[in-house]
Amino acid sequence: MTTSSTSDPAGRRLMILGAVTAVLTATAVFGVFLVAPEDADQGVIQRIFYFHVPIALVSLLAFAVACVAGIMYLRSRDDRWDDVSASAINFGMVFSALTVVTGSIWAKASWGTWWVWGDPRLVTYLVVILLYAAYYVLRSSAEDDRRARYAAVYSIFAFAGVPLSFYSVRIAESFVHPVVFTRGGANMPGSMLVWFVISLAAMVLMFVTFLVLEIQQRRAERSLDVLKSRLERMVQTV
Repeated sequence: MTTSSTSDPAGRRLMILGAVTAVLTATAVFGVFLVAPEDADQGVIQRIFYFHVPIALVSLLAFAVACVAGIMYLRSRDDRWDDVSASAINFGMVFSALTVVTGSIWAKASWGTWWVWGDPRLVTYLVVILLYAAYYVLRSSAEDDRRARYAAVYSIFAFAGVPLSFYSVRIAESFVHPVVFTRGGANMPGSMLVWFVISLAAMVLMFVTFLVLEIQQRRAERSLDVLKSRLERMVQTV
C-alpha cells in the first residue's frame, strides 16, 4: 500500500504552499488590472510594471539561492545542495526570460524600441543571463564525479554579475529604468505600492513552489538511480 500525498507532511505542506501561491497570484492579477490606479503618463501599459519588476527581482533572488547552495555544497559535498543550486538556476533563467519579454513589451509601447543598448540595467542584466547560460555548458561537459563541484564553483563566480545588475541604475544614469526604491522609500504612491508588494510576494511564492517541486523530482530520480544500480549489481552477482 502507498500513502497519499495528503497524508504525507511534506506533501501536505507543498499543497498548502501551492494553494497560497495560486490565491495570491490571482489576487495580484485582479488587483493590478482592476484596482491599481492607472499611470497618468503611460496609461494601461504601465500595469506590466507590477509583474516585470517582481519577476526581475525573483530572477536575481534565484541566482542568490544558487550561490548560497553552491557554497553549502562545497562545504558539505552533499548532493542535496547541488539539487538546490541547479534547480534555482533553472528557474532563475525562466524568470530572466520572462523579465526580458515583459520588459521588451513595456519598452516598445512606452519608448518605441524593444531594446536600448545604452541602458546600463539592460546590458548588465544581459551579461547575467549569458553568465548563467554558460553554466549549462559547463555542467553538461563536466565528468560525473566533478560536475557538482564545478557547477557549485561556477554558481558562486557567476553571482558576481547580480549585484552589478541590481545597482547599475544607481551608479549610472538610466532613462529607461528609474530607481524604484530609494533611501527615502518607494518611488511610487501607496496605492501602487500595495499591489506591487502583493505581486512581488506572489512571484516569490511561485518561485519557491516550483523550486521545491523540482528539488523533490531530482531527489526522486537520484533515489531511483541508486536503486537501479543496486538491482544491477544484484543481478550480476546471481
